[in-house]
Amino acid sequence: MKFYVSTAQEKIPPSAVIYMRRTGEYGAGNQALMDTFKKWVRENNLYDKDTVIYAVPMDNPEKTEPCHCRYDVCINRPQNQKYAPNQVKCRELEGGKYLVFLIPHTTDAVQTAWQMCFSELEKLGYLPDETRPVMERYKKRLVDEHYCELCMPVL
Repeated sequence: MKFYVSTAQEKIPPSAVIYMRRTGEYGAGNQALMDTFKKWVRENNLYDKDTVIYAVPMDNPEKTEPCHCRYDVCINRPQNQKYAPNQVKCRELEGGKYLVFLIPHTTDAVQTAWQMCFSELEKLGYLPDETRPVMERYKKRLVDEHYCELCMPVL
């Protein structure tokens, strides 16, 4: 059983982003952060048809204690706008070569994708690039159609 609708290889460019971060065990707290971030994005008039939100688990919980795992949610930084550092921070989102899985935008589908993506990557003949994090990507136009993407860094 495939967990995805389709795959595509893509070179994602590095980009300056604004983000919110939480540190702690991955799970329900990540969803709460995403909800907070989306509310902030809307309140600051940054949500439109071209908005892309990335969710980036920065640490592997098999190698980092769960209480120290970092999780960022971010969007490309708008030009010429400044934000209070107590709301969002700025950083570079690393780019590179990715295998992108198109998946249904449901909690169950995203969880299944995370469980199966590494073995599927191997089946498809790709080598993971463990120096870069896997990213969930939420393009508004796809989310409106009930899809999202899981971007796996590959060599």
